[in-house]
Amino acid sequence: MTTQPLEMITEPGKCTGCGVCRNLCPHHAVRMETDAEGFLSPVIDTQLCAGCGLCRKRCPQNSPPELERAEVPAAYACWNLNDEQRRLSSSGGMFTLYAELILSRGGVVFGAGADAEQNVLFCAAHTSGEIARLRCSKYVQADTHEIYCRVKEVLDSGKEVLFTGTPCQVAGLYAFLNGDRPKLYTCDLVCHGVPSPLFYRKWLDSLKRKFGGPILSINMRAKELHAYSMAVEFQVGSPLRHLTFSWRGKGIEFLGWAFLSNLSLRKCCFTCPYVKTPRFGDVTLGDFWKLGKLGSEEGEKRKGISLNLINSEKGRFLLSDVQKRARLIERDFAEAAAGNLTLREHTPLNPKRDAFVRDTVAYDYETLLHKYRKDLLHLRWKRMKMRVKRLLRRFLRRR
Repeated sequence: MTTQPLEMITEPGKCTGCGVCRNLCPHHAVRMETDAEGFLSPVIDTQLCAGCGLCRKRCPQNSPPELERAEVPAAYACWNLNDEQRRLSSSGGMFTLYAELILSRGGVVFGAGADAEQNVLFCAAHTSGEIARLRCSKYVQADTHEIYCRVKEVLDSGKEVLFTGTPCQVAGLYAFLNGDRPKLYTCDLVCHGVPSPLFYRKWLDSLKRKFGGPILSINMRAKELHAYSMAVEFQVGSPLRHLTFSWRGKGIEFLGWAFLSNLSLRKCCFTCPYVKTPRFGDVTLGDFWKLGKLGSEEGEKRKGISLNLINSEKGRFLLSDVQKRARLIERDFAEAAAGNLTLREHTPLNPKRDAFVRDTVAYDYETLLHKYRKDLLHLRWKRMKMRVKRLLRRFLRRR
């Protein structure tokens, strides 16, 4: 087999790994393979390629889809009134409400879930019970495989679809469909960037070695400790072993630290064209960081509050249809953007990013942890100082 380089589809460093090219190719000449940095990237089999150029023409990085979206979207701080659904969600639980709405209308919901080996990939939910698989943040790039083809099949059958993903994945769906569809509803996420799947796998392997495996489930944004903690369930003993780790705890925080420090992110994330408004999704979901005072409802912040941006008339329909099951507080878009950097500008490049990604490919998790321990300790000390300053400011305000 002979292959063509990635540059045949888009410019170097621009590929998001959305997989539109694989889904589009009528000759099945495009495959997604792990590249030199540990990310999924397209490879073209020249023996199958007919040279039609469809992959390059429809790549959203080359030709962004044109959609009717608000330049300044309406912004809401909101949360699901079902306490259990909210507790099981990363923030305020609004995704569950939107998903249940589409399912109640006979539709299908698509989003990122995990398989039996905890690989993160796109899958479909046809029932309320299957929504749990798609709920909560996954801090790794999900494999889209043939999901765009499956979405098209559902839409062509006359059913409604809710598709949730990162902005580049949502843009990829519209590029694949060559525009919008009447029965398609989309939620894009406020995205910091996508970490390497290879780094994620090495983290999983380290957990198995340390605590015993296999791993049955992972919740990367559990609320058992605080806003940043991970709950991991191992198939060890009876009852099953359930462990919850703080992102600030020993060893476990390295995955989160590499993410928040922009070390493990895909190269295109630092020049992402989707960080601004207008957004591609009908709705944008995220955490409402730096939310101002809520009066008598101030205590709700500890339970998680969703940021909800309404970018289109379809988004307005989704919100209006679930409003009886949610608490909605309209806020200024500037306040929403103040707590979410990537609503305004690119994620800044960490100067050690390239070296770290190369080391991710070369070493196991424990070796990486040892090599970058000084950086980790520096970040830990920096965050501790920030926490002390916040506590001091709160104390002075109360005085």
